[in-house]
Amino acid sequence: MPSDYLIILNPKANNGKAQKNWPKIKNILESNKTNYKLRITRKINHAKSIMNYYLNKWYKENKFPKCIIIIGGDGTINEVLSSIINDKKAPNIPIGILPFGKNNKFVKANNNKLDWKENLLNIIKSDKYKKINIGSFKENIKQENGIFINQIIIGLDTNPKNGNNKLHRLKHLITLIPMLYNIDSFNTNVKVDSTKYSFKKSIFCSVENTMQNNDKEKSLKLSIIEKRNIFKLIYTILIILMGKKHKSKSIHNFYGNNIHLSIPSLEYGKVDGDNLGSRFYDIDYKIIKYPFII
Repeated sequence: MPSDYLIILNPKANNGKAQKNWPKIKNILESNKTNYKLRITRKINHAKSIMNYYLNKWYKENKFPKCIIIIGGDGTINEVLSSIINDKKAPNIPIGILPFGKNNKFVKANNNKLDWKENLLNIIKSDKYKKINIGSFKENIKQENGIFINQIIIGLDTNPKNGNNKLHRLKHLITLIPMLYNIDSFNTNVKVDSTKYSFKKSIFCSVENTMQNNDKEKSLKLSIIEKRNIFKLIYTILIILMGKKHKSKSIHNFYGNNIHLSIPSLEYGKVDGDNLGSRFYDIDYKIIKYPFII
């Protein structure tokens, strides 16, 4: 009998917190007589391999599950979602999330609750889902298509790697200061909806999914930081890391539904925290919607 749910567990999420809680999750599933199949990821991109295998299997059997349940964080969500979106034959299978990542930015933005027990019961006892904004991109040079649930960063990475509190953010700034002195700026040409802009001293470009659950007009946020006076730049990064409101001539923010970005130099990029590597960029961004139970 085909399973109603495919569960993908990332045992390393949040220093093993997902794995430690699996017995409790299993008890709830079995007490509710839930028909599920569990698969455990072993390395980066393993969730993609698992999804590709099951999508092919389900398509041949013409039987898809009610929901895919992810026990992990934003990286695992991205891998699962990427596999489904890139498979043109697959239907939009609803995704349920038990938020066990370090930051859980996607769930926080769309739910405000991180109660995995409540989420699990909602998933297995209700078929109700909501369509949520996710970012979609097409990289025209390498002809790559992909998605992002939170953010694509090109250039300087201002996100702390080991935590999100103020102390970690301040430590991250200290590690960035030598880099800020030596970092090379790059040219950036952008088009936000129908308006074009050009920047010659960019060190950071970000396209962020604003993750609105309603139909507000502008769904993508483009942020660009330029390198001007080094001391003002350090202060600007500090303000950003501390999450304060800022008015700086070095920061440019734009909102739109369709964004095109072109960078004619080799720059490092990240999608939801995973490396894109060093490359030239000619990239289009837009928003699509996908069903979630969170």
